[in-house]
Amino acid sequence: MLDARLITLTTDFGTRDGFVAQMKGVILGINPRARLIDVTHDIEPFSVLEGALVLKGIFPHFSSGTIHVAVVDPGVGSKRRGIVLYTDEQTYVGPDNGLFSLIISDNGACKMREIQNPGYMLPEPHPTFHGRDIFAPVAANLSAGKPFEEVGPLVHDPIMLSIPTVKENAAGLEGAVIYIDRFGNLTSNIDKTMLTRIAGTVCVGNVTIQGLSRFFGEVPEGEAMALINSFGLLEIAINQGNAAQVLGIGKDEPVRVFWT
Repeated sequence: MLDARLITLTTDFGTRDGFVAQMKGVILGINPRARLIDVTHDIEPFSVLEGALVLKGIFPHFSSGTIHVAVVDPGVGSKRRGIVLYTDEQTYVGPDNGLFSLIISDNGACKMREIQNPGYMLPEPHPTFHGRDIFAPVAANLSAGKPFEEVGPLVHDPIMLSIPTVKENAAGLEGAVIYIDRFGNLTSNIDKTMLTRIAGTVCVGNVTIQGLSRFFGEVPEGEAMALINSFGLLEIAINQGNAAQVLGIGKDEPVRVFWT
C-alpha cells in the first residue's frame, strides 16, 4: 500500500507557465496518495540564498516524515549534483548548490546521497527541467516507500553557501544585510542565538534604532525598528513601510549591534 506522505514544493518557477503543475502531475502519477503543499514559487529567480532562508523558516513547522522538494537551480544541466538530504525529522530533495546549507548547519546529524538511481527518476530526464524529471519523481518514490539508501552514493562534501561571518567584539556584533523580502524588510546574518546580551542600539546606514521590538506595531507607523524575524535572524523594518526604499539600504550593508 502506498504511504501517503506530505511533500512541499519551493521553487523560483512562478505560476504562469505550468511548470509547477507538471511537477505535481509527476508526483501524483507515482504516488496518488501524496499530499502536496506549495510553500512558494516566487523565490527571486536564481536566488539560492533566498530559497535557503525560506527552507530554514519552514522546517520547524512541518511534521516528521515531510519531504521538501526545493528547486532554485541556476546550474541545471551542468555537472552539479542532485541530492537527497535526510535528517532525523524530514527529507529534502533538490540541487546541490547551497540550497540546503542552512538546513545542514542546523542539523548536525544528517545524511546526504547523490541522486543516481534511474529507477527513482523519469526516463531520459530533460537537461533543463530536473525539477519535473528528477527531483519530483525522487520525492514521489520516497513518499511511496522506496528506501533512501538506494537513491545513490553518500555525499560527504555538500556545497555550502558563503554567508558573511558575523564579527563579535566587546562592544557588540557586526553583521550585514543578506536578504530583502517583498515588504522591503532587511534580514541580516545575525542569528538570535548570537544576542547573548541585551542589545542597546542597532545601527544600519545612517539610522540608529534603540533596542529590539517584539512586533511591528510596537513602534509608530513609519518608524524604523529592529526585531527577530521568523527566520530567527535580526531584521530591520519600518512599521507599514519599505525599509529598503525609505532607508536607501541594500544587500551587504553593515548592521551593527551595540550592547547596553
